[in-house]
Parts: sequence; C-alpha cells; structure tokens
Amino acid sequence: MTQNLDDLRLRLSKIRENLSEVKKTLEAIALDEASEADAYANMAREAANPDLRWKLFIIASDSILHREIAWAIIRAATEIQLLARELAEYQPQETQDRLAERVKAHITIETLAETSYDDLLKLVEPGTTLYRLFKLLKEEEQKHSRLARHLAEKLAKSTT
Repeated sequence: MTQNLDDLRLRLSKIRENLSEVKKTLEAIALDEASEADAYANMAREAANPDLRWKLFIIASDSILHREIAWAIIRAATEIQLLARELAEYQPQETQDRLAERVKAHITIETLAETSYDDLLKLVEPGTTLYRLFKLLKEEEQKHSRLARHLAEKLAKSTT
C-alpha cells in the first residue's frame, strides 16, 4: 500500500511540474492567438469578396476560440495542480460503500452531459474548431461514463 501511495505521489508531483511548463507555453500561444484573431478580423472587414470574407471570418473565429481555450486550459491547469497537491497529502475518510454509491450516481450525469454535447453539435458549423471541440467533449463524456461504470463495478466487488 505504501509503495502505491508513493507512486501516486510521484505521479502527482510530475503532473504538477509538467503543468507549470504547459501554462508557460500556453500563455505565449494565447497572446499569439489574440493577435491573429485581431488581424484576421480586420482582414475580413476589408474583404469585398463574400467567400474570402467568410473564410477570414472562420479563421478569426477559430483564433478567438484558440485564445480562449488556451486561457481556459491555463486556469484548469492551475486548479489541477492544486488538486494534485491536495491528493498527495490527503488521507481518505469515506467508506468504500459510500464511494461506490456516489460513483454510480455520476454515471447518469455523464450520460446527460454527452446528450447535451450532441445537441450543441447540431447548432454549430461542421468543421469549425467549436464543432470539433464539442465532438471531443462528447467523446470525453463517453470515456467518463465507461470509467465510472468500471469503477462502480470494481468498488461493488471490493465491498462485497
């Protein structure tokens, strides 16, 4: 048990270190994307050809999303670093029976989130960054559902 806990702490420490590097790189990317979004938006305003204007608009829109995604990942990385530090130090208090119930309850939440992303996919232009992002998030919710089911089964077996 101690070895597993030491391994977990080491993995969490490495994640915190890596996320520090990720945040530095993403900050530079976010600033570049902001500049790109402005440049393409200005070009779209100046374009007389509707097709050219549309394509410049798509690039500007995608750049805006890229910028905001980078900033969001920076914020999320900070939160993940805090969670990793907390988990490395935290001693579990909850019974495994209660944990199994809670994990099982969240399977439904994951399924609802997946359905919500399906609905969002119908509202955005296919092929855009936003479309691909919603598709990725839907796939992530599917993955979470599978993991939660597996964990619920594993916890149920360990408590019986």
